[in-house]
Amino acid sequence: MKVFNLRYIILFSIIIFFLGCEDKVISENKKPYEGKTIMVIAPTLNADLIRGPILKNKKEFEEKTGARVRVVTPNWTETIKSIDKSIAPNSNIIYDIYVVIGLWNGTLLSSGKNIAPLPSWVKDKLDWDDVLPIYKNNILTWNNTSYGIPYDGDNISLYYRKDIFEDRANQTKFLKKYGYNLDVPKTWKQYIDIAKFFNGWDWDNDGKVEHGNAGLRIKGDVSLLQFFAFAGAYSKCPKDKSYYFDKDTMKARIANDGFVRSLEEYIELIKYGPKGMKNFAGHDVRDAFIKGEVAMAIDWTDLGITAANSPYSIVANKIGYAQLPGADETFNCKTKTWKKSYNAPSSISGNWTLFVSEKSLNKKLAFEFASFIGSKEKTKGYIVDPSSGINPSRYSHLKDALSWQKAGFSNESAQEYINTIEKSLENKNVIVDIMIPGGAQYYEVLDGLVFDAIEGKYTAKEALELASKEWEKITDSLGRERQKRFYRESLNIK
Repeated sequence: MKVFNLRYIILFSIIIFFLGCEDKVISENKKPYEGKTIMVIAPTLNADLIRGPILKNKKEFEEKTGARVRVVTPNWTETIKSIDKSIAPNSNIIYDIYVVIGLWNGTLLSSGKNIAPLPSWVKDKLDWDDVLPIYKNNILTWNNTSYGIPYDGDNISLYYRKDIFEDRANQTKFLKKYGYNLDVPKTWKQYIDIAKFFNGWDWDNDGKVEHGNAGLRIKGDVSLLQFFAFAGAYSKCPKDKSYYFDKDTMKARIANDGFVRSLEEYIELIKYGPKGMKNFAGHDVRDAFIKGEVAMAIDWTDLGITAANSPYSIVANKIGYAQLPGADETFNCKTKTWKKSYNAPSSISGNWTLFVSEKSLNKKLAFEFASFIGSKEKTKGYIVDPSSGINPSRYSHLKDALSWQKAGFSNESAQEYINTIEKSLENKNVIVDIMIPGGAQYYEVLDGLVFDAIEGKYTAKEALELASKEWEKITDSLGRERQKRFYRESLNIK
């Protein structure tokens, strides 16, 4: 009897064990977000820029989690309208994740109600300590609270033809003409001299006339971000976080003497560029440089990977990389005087960030997907893909020279490229986007008037004074005290 009972007990235990194992297998195989859907909005830009990595990687996430990720990609204008509609009071439109450029941050973050702050578990998934402080402290936060998932880390740099700068004949001619050695320009004045020197003659002996420089100028694109990067040397004081406005009064600063000098030189440089440069967009700048048509170019870090990777590039491994030129004097907005000291701010304008909506009905899932797309491992692949438009934003991005070599750089060139980016991103004096409500309005007004000055309709001073007056009207229409508070919050200052 005891034996009989023991046999049954053993048999029963075995059955329970295997049933338990079966339950465990079923549990492990069950996908955690089966049947749930989130919606992402990301604008359609040239080719697959910015939205491309999201579209390419969403299937992998869906297969792992069982979730469905819908990605809507309106054009630029429709994206802005769609975002505005979704955050309007009583709106029933819900985008779980917004993919936005910096100038839209203010619209989303200023109310404190539209975007969910980053939970600590999301920061852990994102390897938060790997994200460079210049982005964590300036782009991903608002009023000292973290909201943004790191995605695209923009940084505007100088590119130059190392081979022609090092040519002995060119060095001799330049020294004779300008009285100093041909070298990487440390100031915009030197940059202009070099652009002028290399403009309008066949300096690479290919039978064609080459030019001095290339940069964005076209109206209605993101050219204004490059103008602000240029103007920073003369107008962004190192110890003053304010740049576009006075943080205490919200009075526009864009018509001061520093900005005026910047616009005058910004216009002058068109004379030392290829025909039609006043209508150059980003791809035009990159094409001109990789085809060997210009000696220098100002662009985001996209140009480096494009020049190394493109089948049309004739300049790969002939490129020098440098931080933006500076100035030997800066206009002090407080004292209204010029101060003699070297100043060279970095520009991280134009970043793209992922934000999770506070209204999302599947917030945890939205954070899971956003942190998957913005992860250390995934972004490592985006930054070496010239079609992505995604630039470095992490320490790990700048320590992995091998990935850059696999993308087309020589060992020496890869190291110089990432070292230059790293130096720029260590700079505490930095220019960011206008990240307050109405940002697009401020940009649109100034963009139009800067282009009018390029066309010769106004002098630089006239154009900037007109723009300043319009900026004052925009600020008053949105509420000066309100805008002042938002501007300070966007700068993370009390």
